[in-house]
Amino acid sequence: MRMGQASIWASFVVVVVAACGGAPLPAEPPSEGATPPPRRANLGYDCAQVPGKPPPAPLKKQYTGVAAKARCDREVFTIMGGVKHFLGVECSYCHDETDYAKMTHRKHVANWMARELIPALEKKQGGELWCNDCHMVDGKGTAKILGQPRNSRWAAEWMATHLVEDLQAADDKPLRCKSCHGGNPGTPEFQKKIILTDRLPVKRAAEAPPPAAEAADAGAVPGDASAAGGG
Repeated sequence: MRMGQASIWASFVVVVVAACGGAPLPAEPPSEGATPPPRRANLGYDCAQVPGKPPPAPLKKQYTGVAAKARCDREVFTIMGGVKHFLGVECSYCHDETDYAKMTHRKHVANWMARELIPALEKKQGGELWCNDCHMVDGKGTAKILGQPRNSRWAAEWMATHLVEDLQAADDKPLRCKSCHGGNPGTPEFQKKIILTDRLPVKRAAEAPPPAAEAADAGAVPGDASAAGGG
């Protein structure tokens, strides 16, 4: 009886193993000298020449705003993609999708920030100052960092705890309310509006903006890097 039970049990084990396909075979080790294909991050800059491929397309225009540091057409897309991420918006937030070359108020503001505001400031800890240093809030891209509609109490707190604490003027001087607003809150000298004005700390001479009109901004259609609107 016991031998019969053992035989039945052994048969059951064989059936289960067969049904499950048995133990998996060990993976074949990679061949010697085999190298994985490089990731795009390892290919260098957007404008680097890649062997066996056409050279990067040159810029269609020289930008002076958001895309001022672009060196080729592809890099305009990369810069604008970063701005889109850091603000947490779609392209249509700033662009007129029926005419990407058309100047809009938000494009004007973005170009002013890149051309005027950012060169007027620097991070106390060093490193390049860019959109993410203010517009990433708790890890999320935020276009209206002072609230929508603007929250005056939060704006004052944010400027005191972030702007003044983390940044300084480009001439290494500390930031104060009057550095941009002309005076302290509650005084007659205090000017609330700063965006699109010249009420900014002194910039380094080398970073003075060129006298370029913004009328002929980005390119004409989506898919054309000049349409990214980097002014």
